[in-house]
Amino acid sequence: MSNDKSFSLLDSNGILTEEAMAEMEKSGDSVSCECPGNLIHLLRSVKEFTAYQEKCIKVKPEDEMIHNWLKATSVNLEHLLSSTAINLARMEGLIDEKNQFIKD
Repeated sequence: MSNDKSFSLLDSNGILTEEAMAEMEKSGDSVSCECPGNLIHLLRSVKEFTAYQEKCIKVKPEDEMIHNWLKATSVNLEHLLSSTAINLARMEGLIDEKNQFIKD
């Protein structure tokens, strides 16, 4: 499933890396449903929303409290979706107990 490149599943903030998301999407073709790809799609959408909140804080400083709360909530969602995707990948036999992609 994986090439010989080694990379971390999680970034320094504990969020699934782009490389890991791409590998899961690619590997997801070998499972019986589209759940891995759908989780990755949701995670990317939430990551975009988190970045958007940064812009809102700068553009509308009067609403900083609201946008900081939204950003914190979306970061929590990023963590939840990252963990869910990793656990699903493990259950589907895509990664091992050391969080390494299993090669065919």
